[in-house]
Amino acid sequence: MVKATLQRGIRGSRHGDALRWRRVLARSDHETRRPRHGAVRLGFVLLSLLLTLALAGRARAAQPPVALGTAEGFALLAGATLTNTGPSVISGDLGLSPGSAVTGFPPGTLNGAAHVTDAVALQAQSDLAIAYTDAAGRSSTQTISAGLGGRTLGPGVYSSGSSLGLTGDLVLDARGDPQAVFVFQAGSTLTTAAASRVRLINGAQECNVFWQVGSSATLGTSSVFRGTILALTSISATTGATIHGRLLARNGAVTLDTNTITKPLCAQASGPTTPPSGPGGATPTPGGPTPGPAGPTPAPAGPTPAPAGPTPAPGAPTAGPGGPSAGPSGPVGAPGAPAPPTVAARPLLSLGVSAPGKVGAGELLALGVLVRNRGLAPARNLVLSMPIPAGLALIGLPGATLRSGRLMISLGTLAPKTDRRLQIRLRASRQARGRRALDTVLRFRGAPPLAASTALRIVSGPPAGLPPVTG
Repeated sequence: MVKATLQRGIRGSRHGDALRWRRVLARSDHETRRPRHGAVRLGFVLLSLLLTLALAGRARAAQPPVALGTAEGFALLAGATLTNTGPSVISGDLGLSPGSAVTGFPPGTLNGAAHVTDAVALQAQSDLAIAYTDAAGRSSTQTISAGLGGRTLGPGVYSSGSSLGLTGDLVLDARGDPQAVFVFQAGSTLTTAAASRVRLINGAQECNVFWQVGSSATLGTSSVFRGTILALTSISATTGATIHGRLLARNGAVTLDTNTITKPLCAQASGPTTPPSGPGGATPTPGGPTPGPAGPTPAPAGPTPAPAGPTPAPGAPTAGPGGPSAGPSGPVGAPGAPAPPTVAARPLLSLGVSAPGKVGAGELLALGVLVRNRGLAPARNLVLSMPIPAGLALIGLPGATLRSGRLMISLGTLAPKTDRRLQIRLRASRQARGRRALDTVLRFRGAPPLAASTALRIVSGPPAGLPPVTG
């Protein structure tokens, strides 16, 4: 009995010692792990801070597009004059304000509306001034000290305190973001060499490329240019240059020579073409209601229903009594992308005036007028008017009237995809000398008037090489 008591005491003592040692080890392990847990927490804090700074830097670098306001609809906008040589093709509106001289249409073709010294052109120039200030005032992300040729650039604002030049190819890389914006700031001029190109890759779009030019821009022969030019003074596109963008000049002229200019349109993300399906309901019997959109494959069929009972009424389900009832119809899927809006047919007119550069005093001359309707609807109530300058006299034109020195010609209706050509015969007075401006205005129902202008010089006697006007 004494032996058993001693053995129990020894075991109890050993058990107490073990418990004490476990407590000591646990406290030591806890003290050892506490610094490690703090380091882990500190690492998480630092990582979160770095991610926050990276995202904030990316947000600061992202640029919104330059808001053009009403100038967005224009392919060409000038302040002083707008002159074209050769068969240029313009897709987009044409605007001029405060100047009034537009020449070279035809032979140029305008697939858009012309706004010359009207309220629309005036507002577009006002919005252009705001857009120019916005583009010029953006913080630079990189300074360009040499030419742009041979570079590949990502989204950002690129600035030069003097001029910008392009020889060869410039590649703009959107890096998979179709909303990426590129802004170029030239302190003075922008000049592209012959056959130079601006190329876009990885989702970059012409509508998100902007060139702010502190004086004037010149686009080289047969070059390919992309983006919107916002020039303080003037813009010149030399022979054969192709522009996927806009030429917008605040104070000076826009000069063209056999160019193709296409106003850019941003591609918009579209929604799904087919609405997602909800869970399917039971298939109706012939004559029943039309089922909704099919859902996912139903579960395996249950046991065969009991034999059918009496014939149901027409259009009712065929399941007999005791069979499983049809499940409820699934929810209607989300609507798909809306159909594109229908564009109403409208007329699309252009006006051109041509005259010989010189005519001798006392000689006849022929003034050519071309009115084109490239739209999908007829233009109605067309009236052409032109003041007859001093020193010139109207010889005669069927359907024309002369009121207080202004020639008025009623053209009636011009059908879609048709032209109307006129030849106005004038005679220069024997006493007349000097330059004469011939300003022509075309008015028609439901649209602002179109204007075109040309000029001639009356010299002493018939000028050399001028073919005689007969008839």
